[in-house]
Formats: sequence, C-alpha cells, structure tokens
Amino acid sequence: MIKYYLKTILRNLMRNKFYSVINIIGLAIGITACILIVLYVQFELSYDKFNEKADRIYRVNGLEVLNGDTYNLPWTSPPLAGVMKDEIPEVEEAVRLTHYWPMILEYKDKILNVSKTCFADPNFFKIFSTSFIYGDPSTALLDPYSVVLTETTAKRYFGNENPIGQTLSRKNYTGFTVTGVIEDFPENSDIKPDFIGSFKSRSYNNSVNWFQNSFYTYVLLKEGFSNRDVDEKLKSIVKKYVGPYVKEHKGVSLEELMAQGNRQEYYTQPLTEIHLDNTVKAGLEPLGNSNYLIIFSIIAVFILVIACINYMNMSTAQSVNRAREVGLKKSLGSNRKKLVLQFLSESVLITLAALALAMILIKILLPAFNALIDKQLVFNYMNDFGTIPLFLVLGIAIGILAGAYPAFFLASFNPIKVLKGIHFSNGSHGKLRSGLVVFQLIVTIVLFSGTFFISKQLNFLQEQKLGFNKENMVIIENTNYLGPLLSSLKNELLAQPGILQVTNSNGIPGRDMYYETFAHDLSNVDRHVSVIWTDVDFLKAYDIELTQGRFFEEGNQANAKSIVLNETALKELNIKNPIGKKIYKGQKTDATTFTIIGVIKDFHFESLHKEVSPLGIYSNNEMLKYNGRFLSVRISGDIQKNLKKIQQIWDKFTGGQSFDYVFLDEDFGRLYTTEVRTRKIVSVFSALAILIACIGLLALAAFVAEQRTKEIGVRKVNGARIGQILYSLNRNFIKWVVVAFVISCPIAWYTMNKWLEDFAYKTSLSWWIFALAGLASLVITIITVSWISWRAATKNPVEALRYE
Repeated sequence: MIKYYLKTILRNLMRNKFYSVINIIGLAIGITACILIVLYVQFELSYDKFNEKADRIYRVNGLEVLNGDTYNLPWTSPPLAGVMKDEIPEVEEAVRLTHYWPMILEYKDKILNVSKTCFADPNFFKIFSTSFIYGDPSTALLDPYSVVLTETTAKRYFGNENPIGQTLSRKNYTGFTVTGVIEDFPENSDIKPDFIGSFKSRSYNNSVNWFQNSFYTYVLLKEGFSNRDVDEKLKSIVKKYVGPYVKEHKGVSLEELMAQGNRQEYYTQPLTEIHLDNTVKAGLEPLGNSNYLIIFSIIAVFILVIACINYMNMSTAQSVNRAREVGLKKSLGSNRKKLVLQFLSESVLITLAALALAMILIKILLPAFNALIDKQLVFNYMNDFGTIPLFLVLGIAIGILAGAYPAFFLASFNPIKVLKGIHFSNGSHGKLRSGLVVFQLIVTIVLFSGTFFISKQLNFLQEQKLGFNKENMVIIENTNYLGPLLSSLKNELLAQPGILQVTNSNGIPGRDMYYETFAHDLSNVDRHVSVIWTDVDFLKAYDIELTQGRFFEEGNQANAKSIVLNETALKELNIKNPIGKKIYKGQKTDATTFTIIGVIKDFHFESLHKEVSPLGIYSNNEMLKYNGRFLSVRISGDIQKNLKKIQQIWDKFTGGQSFDYVFLDEDFGRLYTTEVRTRKIVSVFSALAILIACIGLLALAAFVAEQRTKEIGVRKVNGARIGQILYSLNRNFIKWVVVAFVISCPIAWYTMNKWLEDFAYKTSLSWWIFALAGLASLVITIITVSWISWRAATKNPVEALRYE
C-alpha cells in the first residue's frame, strides 16, 4: 500500500512539475525564514540558563521613588551582600560585582587595553558556572590584587603559556597577580567580563555607606526556598540599616520620607529574566527587548502561514484537473479515507522535500543572518540526533496543516457528477482562495509599512538637533593612563593646524554616566542627577550653549567646589535664580556642598528613547588626571591626515599604548543599534514574505490563465485587444490588493503606534507610508501576474481554440 501511494504521488508530482517546484520552493523559503527567526528568539531566551544553578540565582535591584519619580536600578550598596548572607537564612551565597571599565595593563613589552574589567567577591565562582583552565576557583580571588582572566585575554598577554603567578602592571598603580584563567563566558551571558579582580583590591570593600548604590549584588538561594520570602526580609533590612543612615545624614527619618510618598527598597530578580527586562536600567551587558522577540515570532509564523497558503491555494485551484482522478478511484472502490490519506501523504512528501531544501538554505544563509543580527547562532542539526526527529515531526505537521483542507476538499467530489463532466462550482472555494491571497497581501503590506516607518523614525532621530555638535569629533579612549602627561599631550594637539578644540572628560554623550542624588532643599526635593567631570574647554569643544552664569575657568581654585547644571536639573530640583545657590550631594556637609556657577541649555547626552535627564558638570583637574578617560578632539580638513598626526603625537607621549579612537557621530549612533537591526530584519523578512506571496501569485495566475485559455481565444477572435485581456486576467488580483490595503492600514497604524511608545521623541505616522506600502504591493503583484497574463494574451487564438 505504501509503495502504491508513493508511486502515485511521485507520478502526480512529475506530471505537474511547475506547480510541484513552486510549492517546494515556497515552503522551503517559508521554513528557512521561520527556523532562522526561531533560532534568534531561542538564543535571546536562553540568556544565563547555562549556569548550573540558574534557577536559584537572583540579582538584587533597588527601587526608589523620590518626589514622584521612580528609579528601578540594578545597583545596591556595598554592605548589602554581607548583611543578606548573615541575616537572611534563605541566602546561601551573596556576591558583589563592580561596573565594567577599561584598564591599560602591561606585561613585558605589551601594553594592552582590557575593555571589560570588573571586581568581584571571592565566592563569585561558587555562584556562577565557569570552567577553570588554570588556578583554583576556591582561592583565586582571596587575596587583594589577584585576578582571574578569560582565556582570550590571557592569550593576548601570555600566548599559550601558563600565566599563574605572573604580574600585570599598571602605571601609577599596584599591579595584579594572575591567579586563574577561565574559559570565555558564553555569548548568551549577561555577565562576561574579560578581567575579574578581587573586590578586596578596592577601597570600598568594607564600606558601610548605604547611600553608595553603585554595585551589582547577586545571591544564590538555598534549594527549596522562594525569593518572595527574601524580598519580604529585605524590607526589614532597609528599615534596620538604611533607616538610621537616612536619619543620620539627611536629618529626617525613613518613615517621614515614606509618608511623603517616597520609597526606598530592594527586591530580587531571577537571573534568567534580566536580559529581556527593560524596566530596569541597563546592567553589565546590553539588554534585549521582549517586544521585538514577539514581533519577530509573529513574522516567522506569518511567513510560514503564507507558504502554507500557497500550497492550499494551488491544491484547491487544481481541483478541476484532479477531479477525474478522484472520480475514477472512487468508482473503482476507493473510499474517502484512503483518498484523504493519499493527498495528505502527497502534502507531507512535498513538505519534507521543502524541509530538506530548507536545511541546505539555512546552512548557506546562517553566516549572513549572523552578520545581520550581530550574533553567533549555530545550527548543527547533523551533529544532534535529537534534532532530526524533531524536524521530521515539524515537516509532517506542516504538511498536514497545509494539506488538510485540500485533501478533504478533493476527496469530497461526487464520482458520478465528476465522470459526467459536472464539476463543483468553484464559487465558495474561489472565495476561500481569494481570502487566503488577501491574507498574504495584508501581511506583506503591514511588513512593508513597518520597514518604511522604522526607516522614517531612524531618519528623524538622526536629523534631530541634539544640542551639541557631534560632527568631526574624534574621541580618543583610555587617556587617563597618561596621568600628568595628559596636559602636555593636549597642548601639543592644539598646536596642530587641523585641530580646532581638545577637551578631556570622564564621559561623553552617548555613553553611560554616573548619577548622584542631589538636593537643594533637603526636606523637600531629592533628585537623581547624571554627572560628568570635564576640563574648562568642554562647552567650547562641544558647542553647548551656556544660558546663565559662567563655565569653569582655568586655574580657578573654586572649580572643585562648583557645579554647572542643565535646565532640566533646575526644574527637577525646583531651583529659582540658581547662580550662587548651594546644592548638596547625598547629605549636607562641607565636602558634599557645591555652588551653582552656571546653567547650560539642555542637550541630548542620552538616546532619544527618553527625554533629557538632569545633568551636573564638575571640573577637577586632579581627578581628571587619572579618571579622564576620553579626549575629545575636534578636527577640520583632511580626516586621515589629521588622524595620522594625532596618532604620531599619541605615540610620542604613550610609549606603545594602543591608539583607540571612535568618531562621535558613529558612536552616538550606536544607541540605535537595536532599531537599525530591527529595520534590517523586518526588511529582509518583508522581502521574503513578498517573494513567497509572489511565487504563489505566479502559480495562481498561471493556473487562471490555463483555465481561461479557450475564453481568451474566443475574445481575441471577436476583436478583443491585448490590454483588455490583460485587464480581464489581472483585475481580480488588483481587487485583492485593494481589499488587503484597506484591512492592513489600521493594523499597521496600531502596530507602529505601539512601537513608537519606546521613544520620547518620535516622528509622525504619515499617510504616505501606508500608501507607499500599498503601492509597492500593487506594483509587485501586477508585475508578477502580468508576465503570465501577457503570455496568455499574446498567444495565437488558433492554438487557444484547439486547447480543449
């Protein structure tokens, strides 16, 4: 029986080669696109699950409400980890991590930049899963100035030799002794430093400052315990430790602050949820976006559905050609069940052939897809025996899904009517085919609209005035390594004719900045304010407008106790007539009191996803000597010539340190990497969706033309022109596009409105975007079907009349 079915199916496929190839190619493209998107979604959902104890690891976040503003932050204070370990029985281990920052380290003649250095408590390796190549995880971070390197970082300095006991030195600072080498962290990890130093190396290791919320705290819970119990006990810790600290340094009790509507609390977040949670300010690594995963998943499903629709359309459209086959088989004793089984088997066989082709396409296209999404996805189905059965099940499921309706439809023919040449009316099934084609076109128009609109929003962001000049600005990184030599380097750069301005700072627009809590009136307003340390040339170099007062002055001793605020900071702190007023950082002491000397116009130092935040600018030359990471150099004229001259001067002062630089406009554009990537992904899969739809339209147009061959011949004999015949053949397709356009517009409008909610500054939803998407679909549809229609319309009418 199986042999008979297989022979029958193959014979039918060979008899209809054109439609068979169309179905296989369409399904293969749909399956390929679907699997590629699923691989990406699966990767994003897999973050941090490689940790053996992932289900028991939590990050402790801070939730603050200050005068109506909510801050959901991933940082906590230095003493919290120890207190949780000692006073919360459910906590098995607690570890602190610092931010990443770059560090210049030397070994013999190598002076290299390690971009992701951080410091952690010695029990880091008891919580997170790592594989040690050299060293002992239980002792690797016990001593101050000990360090564990990743394999890639170790090879940069030591090649293939065992580096245990070797020292990485730092100019002007104590060096680090290598005590361990671990395998590189997986790409799907939200913690992947290159350098992990002992937390004991830092001055704040034993700090009891409960206001210094600058560290990441992770806890490992004992088996069988819930984080809800931990969260409840964290409330007691806040009351016990943070409360007295608030009273001592702010002069008011925690209860009084709470009564005013403020909140200060900690809570735990599962490690595996961090990557896709955008409600918490970014952590150690860039976050993903669950909304985009939902969008991509929907696109994957729709593309696969479009491919299945093609198969259903072609199968039901060919019902007239296969009606006689059904009639003969039924008259010879075949029943409906056997016919359904035959047609489903045919559908499954076609799908399995498409799946085999899709496997080849995925292998070919995966490198390009990885480049598109900036990931390193792997698809080794030949090396995983469990994957092959899974894909067979997938192929069978798709085959049944695509072939179910055609199978039952074809098997339902009445043999007596069919053999007499009386076929079923094509009315209801023609309407179904029309509806399915309209659905395909709706999906493609929505995708086209999304592509056009994302491009429009990105163009809007790029053209938006930022309040500073980012053009022709070269940013030299890791300049803090120069220390006292930085001033001389700056002066020599300024002496060059192609260099207009040079300024040093510990932050630049577009990069994360530190924040501190300021108050003007301690009993009334506290606000988080981003802060940056600069020299006196910062405003001039960045072309930022000063609206009140003055900026810092060279040699003025008062600079260290002065601050310049932006307009938003004034509003947030409720300061009127600000020049000469005092503000307090955290608590009211002489060391934390600063005088406002100037106000600058708001500028966008963060992405346009959010409104301008409060900003404060300090100037302290001593601090900048060792913390001024960035040298901003504005150039004019020949870019390459200027860069070469800058590097020559750099090499003269640094003695071998690598010349790491970026252009500010490109670096600031990095803030929209996710949107740029989304546009590319939606564009590519929009093209695939329209390609699959076009394949189906092409086959359907060919079938319609074939069924109307005699009609076309009669029309031509009676004087019909080619244009009239083309219109007759194409009008249904045009009508389908119009219907799809009307339905797709509100869907696309709603989707784009939801997407825009992520931006504080947004472009308008212009009508021409939808019109352009509809027009593009109409043009592509007409071009696709007109090729077949033209061939039918120009055929010799004598041949057409002989057709039947």
